[in-house]
Amino acid sequence: MGKSSEITASTYNNLPTQPFARDDRARGSTVVEYRTFRNTDPPRLVAVWNDAFTQRGAPRLSNNTLIERYVFAKSIFDRKGLFVAESNGVVVGFAHAGMSRNPFSTQAVGTTCLIGVRPAHQRQGIGGELLKRCEQYLRDQGAEQLTAGGHWPNNPFYMGLYGGCDSPGFLKSAAAAEPFFTKHGYRVDLSVQVLQRKLDQPMKMFDARFLPLRNRFDMQFGTPRRLLSSWHEFIHGYLDPLQFILNDRQTGSWVARTLVWEMEAFSIHWRRPTVGIFDFEVNPPYRGQAVGRYFLSLIMKYIQDQFFTLVEIQLDENNEAGRRFLRSLDFEQVDTGQVFVKSIQ
Repeated sequence: MGKSSEITASTYNNLPTQPFARDDRARGSTVVEYRTFRNTDPPRLVAVWNDAFTQRGAPRLSNNTLIERYVFAKSIFDRKGLFVAESNGVVVGFAHAGMSRNPFSTQAVGTTCLIGVRPAHQRQGIGGELLKRCEQYLRDQGAEQLTAGGHWPNNPFYMGLYGGCDSPGFLKSAAAAEPFFTKHGYRVDLSVQVLQRKLDQPMKMFDARFLPLRNRFDMQFGTPRRLLSSWHEFIHGYLDPLQFILNDRQTGSWVARTLVWEMEAFSIHWRRPTVGIFDFEVNPPYRGQAVGRYFLSLIMKYIQDQFFTLVEIQLDENNEAGRRFLRSLDFEQVDTGQVFVKSIQ
């Protein structure tokens, strides 16, 4: 399937560490110290993750494997962009920032991908200090725009680990995110709907328009030989997706295509075998002919036959036609993601 990398010492081990920067502003006698990532941190970050990210879109981690796969295994990982807050020798929070490497972007975009602080240490200025350090790191990297919350193509880390089948920014089910970022000068730039459809019930998806399509189109699926760009490989390759393609028998051209992956961590978290669909696209000449509906119905039937009971798709909130299309297939909104942006002063 998509390319994935093994964890090697050259990725993040045996690196010099940054000295502690003390912050005595925390309430009471607590002293918080800040530093960059060390190669012994993954288990500590997992502990913070399980304490701080308890919403539906953040599966509980039983070990380091997933965070290593979706974060530290990537060759673009830079320890200087991951900041850790410690109090009395215990990691109480972390934040991670990274630059978008989208080759088609005309602007250098830096993203604060994630911030988490243990509940017992919240409202002490720790999150704000971590965010400040992320912003400075991104400025030093040449960022011309600051965003918070990963969303394609500015989602260098955590796709597959946070947010669901794609990167929707920060989920609204994490109620503290929006007031936190607006307080620090950000505004909501984009909202993303998270939609799901249960498959453990009969699917009534027949459409009379499907009849001529069955004789004209063929669906194929398999491991993609390569994704659309090197940046797609960095972001999507680690999911090991399958590519589904609908082809026109008459012309030999592709009609519709998408990527599908098994959301193992989320399946355990939600107690439902779940599949995610992303990068769903219908070739423009074939739009408006029920092709998208036909293609998605074939995929969902295949997924159902493999005993999966839930499918998820994400969609930009301003895509009204797409929302109507998915709701006509009984998809229901379960959450909303928000991408924040801040002007560089």
